[in-house]
Amino acid sequence: MDNMITLLLYCLFILLSISSIALIDGFSSPKIPSTYHVSSTKNLRLKGITISASQFGHDRIHRPLFCTTIDSDIQKKAQATAKKKGTNKSKYRKKYKQRKKSNNKYQKHNKYRMKQKQRSKSNNSTNRQYNGPTKDELKALTEYHLSQNINTNDCHTIPQQTSEECLSNDDEEDMSCSICSYGDMSTQQMDEFARLISSWYKLQSSNTQEMKSRQDKLLAAEMSEQCLRELIEERIVGKNILANNNMITTDLYYNVIKSWLNVADNGKFGKSKSYYYKDLLHATSLLDLMERTHDMNSEDESSRDDKFITSSIKCYATILDGWCKSKSPGSEAKAEEILQRITSIGGGAVDVRYYNNVMNRITTSGKHNAGQEAERILNQLIDLYKKDPTEASSAPNRNSFNTVIKAYANSGDKESSTNVQRILNMMEHPKSLGLSDSIAKQIIPDKISYTSILNAWAHNGSNDEDVGERAEELLQQMYDMYNNKSNSGDRRKDVKPDTVTYNAVLKVWGKCGHRDSGERSIALLDDMIQRYKDGDSNVMPDDVTFNSVINNIANSKSEDAPQRAIQLLEEMESSYESGLIKSKPDIISYNSVLKAFAKQGGYTSAKRAEEMLNKLEESYDTRATTIQPDVISYNIVINAWGGDANKAVALLDRMRYRTNEGKAQLKPDITTYNSILNAWSQSPDRNAPVKALGLLEIMLRLHEGGDTSAKPDVQSFTTVINAFSKSKFPRKARQTRDLLKRMKSLNDKGQMKMRPNVFVYAAVLNACAYTFGRSEEKEEALQVAIETYDELQASTVIATNHVAYGSFIRVCRRLIPDESERDECITRVFRKCCDDGQLGDYVLRQLRAVPSLYKSLLPRG
Repeated sequence: MDNMITLLLYCLFILLSISSIALIDGFSSPKIPSTYHVSSTKNLRLKGITISASQFGHDRIHRPLFCTTIDSDIQKKAQATAKKKGTNKSKYRKKYKQRKKSNNKYQKHNKYRMKQKQRSKSNNSTNRQYNGPTKDELKALTEYHLSQNINTNDCHTIPQQTSEECLSNDDEEDMSCSICSYGDMSTQQMDEFARLISSWYKLQSSNTQEMKSRQDKLLAAEMSEQCLRELIEERIVGKNILANNNMITTDLYYNVIKSWLNVADNGKFGKSKSYYYKDLLHATSLLDLMERTHDMNSEDESSRDDKFITSSIKCYATILDGWCKSKSPGSEAKAEEILQRITSIGGGAVDVRYYNNVMNRITTSGKHNAGQEAERILNQLIDLYKKDPTEASSAPNRNSFNTVIKAYANSGDKESSTNVQRILNMMEHPKSLGLSDSIAKQIIPDKISYTSILNAWAHNGSNDEDVGERAEELLQQMYDMYNNKSNSGDRRKDVKPDTVTYNAVLKVWGKCGHRDSGERSIALLDDMIQRYKDGDSNVMPDDVTFNSVINNIANSKSEDAPQRAIQLLEEMESSYESGLIKSKPDIISYNSVLKAFAKQGGYTSAKRAEEMLNKLEESYDTRATTIQPDVISYNIVINAWGGDANKAVALLDRMRYRTNEGKAQLKPDITTYNSILNAWSQSPDRNAPVKALGLLEIMLRLHEGGDTSAKPDVQSFTTVINAFSKSKFPRKARQTRDLLKRMKSLNDKGQMKMRPNVFVYAAVLNACAYTFGRSEEKEEALQVAIETYDELQASTVIATNHVAYGSFIRVCRRLIPDESERDECITRVFRKCCDDGQLGDYVLRQLRAVPSLYKSLLPRG
């Protein structure tokens, strides 16, 4: 009897609990109730879509509050039953402890393997197993929950329905049950929005087949952002304390921001590269939303949530990483803006990696002042660390200084060599910056620092013949530092030169223009081979090494340069076959040898270059070698023929023929056509200007037909104009003027590569100056020259240089018959030239041809 009463009371308690939950849910019941308990096999039907609870990764959408009580009672009853049967708990407890001990031992034994496995899974999204809802299911759920929360102004009186009624209705008219206004959202609904944000992010990051396209990733980002904004609106209303304080976490913002960055990362490979920039801007706007919503910039400390602000760093860091990876113009400025916002947060939020990433983005921006901008960021980092030396994460490191050196090296600034030396001195004497000894050890120059210095000299030391000597001295200095052991008895392995370092020194020799650059390059190569034979595997010569040496020999002015280049090519082949090196000659190696013949000039050198090209092409056709000539090979040989335009045209026809055979790598490019035009401009053929003009017309027609490789540029038109100016072609002045007008017309139609520059105007003036024949033709040439000069002077885009001034003085000297008018015109042009600061040797040479004016205008020279 007592057991019967207990059972009845127990059932009554369950019924009361269910009724109370149903009553509560009746006021704000979602379509799929957050308290609806389903088993792993039960399905829910929503808008014609069957959704299995197991697909959500958990057996319950939301676990009912009363389930805890039920499970607790069942557990107590089971324990009582076990006790009645005399179950020995200590026996099971002992077995449990033994099993746990064994598991712990196993986990400890495989701890490293487990961590490596987890790390590889987190780094490779393609390996992740995603078992959550599909895109269509998540979209249906999100749209439903968004439809349940509407603005107060649009709220209507809607009859309430129970959860079971909501689940059973399939009509669209009945889907509006339990719609509530902002501020009335239940905790379960808010939690459901948070779950949806997380689910969308997991689905998008899973890289499944349904999330491959940009549109799919964009849908995930938009849906998750809408859910986030619903929670933000709920927080602004302020009726739910939980929503105000605990519901909206930085993880939600991070998931949405990361979703937009995933869209941006997918968009950069799409048809429009502007996707990346626009998506990054949108992701950045979410930071603004976060700051406004949580009063992060408020001066009132009581209204600021310091814990939230500190945890929000990952959101800023994610946006910063996106801007640093972007190649869009201006992204470096956006990255610096985010960096300043991180710095303003303070409290240990600043990490030296953030500054290094921004400096690296500036380095790759291609700006002419990239070095100065990167150094400015470095100085900000140093000042920040000085303010609080206890923050080790904000201390500058070696990578910070190396990045600034690379920025100066890539900028092309004339003073970059001096600037990189100054940065190197800062690294070698860090105490001058006010840095502590512990930090000073972290910024001592290493191999990367010195190699960056060498690259800077290579890029900007072309006018300094002594820079090659300094490069070798720096190489020896690195070996001296390596051989001098530290106090601990260890060598500094971080400064030991390697193949990359030697290649940088070879590059310096190739750019400095020293007459002995070829010999010094061979000596460096011999040094590398000897050290490699002695056991130093870090200096094994590679293809870049041999190609650099061959190129330096080709650029030297020695008479035996072609023979030395061929010998080195043969040495490279024998070294590869013997196993001494791992790199065999490639097409770059052969092109460097062809370049040596082209540089030497003359008929014999050009003939040997073409013979070498023919032999290489025959070897490839017979499959004796895998090295196939490319368009660069043909262009070098075409240039080797110089003024023999017929030989050059024959090579062009051969390229076209082999292209039609299927060898697309031999398709002529703009360099090929310009080389042919240059050959015609140097040809003694009296019809050379007409033939050059005919080739230019062919290039224009090919471009109009869709062949972008044949699109003429400024050099193309200038070369044809020069061909006319060197000839005795009648009325050549008017012909060159017409070409200039045609260039302007094409430029006005959007052909930016055909925009005339000052050298085009100077070429037209030069054609006028060398006009011969009757007086009528000379008078026409003078009129053309005056029109061209006045047009150049009136231009607001093109500035007149010393070449244009000198060419017009030549026109006046040769074409104005009246001496007084000639002297007056020359004097006026000369003074204008001086006012513009364009007085040069070419202008003075033209003025010396008129002795009376030269003495009056420059009495002392």
